[in-house]
Amino acid sequence: MFLLPICYTSISRTYCPFVMEVFMLHMYGCPIHLGVGDTGLIRSLAYLNAHYPNLQFPLIPEIKKEEEGLLQLKNLNSVAATCESIASYGYEVLSKGDTPLFIAGDHSAAMGSVSASSVYTRRTSGGDTGLLWIDAHPDINTDETTVTGNIHGMPVAALLGMGEKRLTHFLDEQPKLKPENIIMIGLRDIDPPEKVFLDQLHIRYYTWGAVRAKGLSQCLTEIIGRFSHLSAVHISFDIDSMNPELIPGVSVPVPGGFNQAEVMEMFRTLLPALPVIACDIVEFNVAHDKMDRTADFVSELVSLIHELYESSADFRSF
Repeated sequence: MFLLPICYTSISRTYCPFVMEVFMLHMYGCPIHLGVGDTGLIRSLAYLNAHYPNLQFPLIPEIKKEEEGLLQLKNLNSVAATCESIASYGYEVLSKGDTPLFIAGDHSAAMGSVSASSVYTRRTSGGDTGLLWIDAHPDINTDETTVTGNIHGMPVAALLGMGEKRLTHFLDEQPKLKPENIIMIGLRDIDPPEKVFLDQLHIRYYTWGAVRAKGLSQCLTEIIGRFSHLSAVHISFDIDSMNPELIPGVSVPVPGGFNQAEVMEMFRTLLPALPVIACDIVEFNVAHDKMDRTADFVSELVSLIHELYESSADFRSF
């Protein structure tokens, strides 16, 4: 469930008869690319803005800083500065009572968006935030385990307080997540050190093979059950969780993955059932797209999220 008061909605705005406030599904974006280095990401969100009427949203600029040439932490200063900006913006959106829908370049951006959700939840309710990570990759490397040095492979580790401290201290110095409050689904490319972290930390994850064997519906039922004790959940969706033969516009494609109907099923099932405080959609890369298949899907998914957000106000409360 989206966290909303009992209200009615119009054009993604929620009007509360007993509260003189207007709550919104607040879309914003950041064309961050330095976490992976694929320059196609630089212009991808502007492309969505220009070509899709339902994808008009403000963009936080990627911040470029002087770098130290760290091979294990490429573009560290720029990525850290950009994620701090993302975190501050997301926190402000949440503080106004709105629900962030964040459209970003590479997945390092989640260090900022998830930090906003976590710190906001802790400060307002004292509770923990759950993270549903929908991705082909677990992104739980640190600077000591990475092969590429690309920070987009490190956000989950950073959110757990692991690795380089300049990536763990957005908004405050506390770890943003607990391992038991993370679930990953769709994994198809796990580095050996990442497998060690996942198992040592007892993080629940569903590989693509496990989803095929168990069935998506059963996996979603289990996810809802495992998050049932939480008052806030952040969903971070990487488009590379999908089959690149169907949805090619991503930076790091991996064979296999979800189709369009399966992703829609996930959101239709999870958003009404979980206390969703924010959502990310990341890694749309126009340079690798074909005939706008990926761009069209992003537009369709955003429309679905808007629809679910609007209908949620008919029957939910804080």
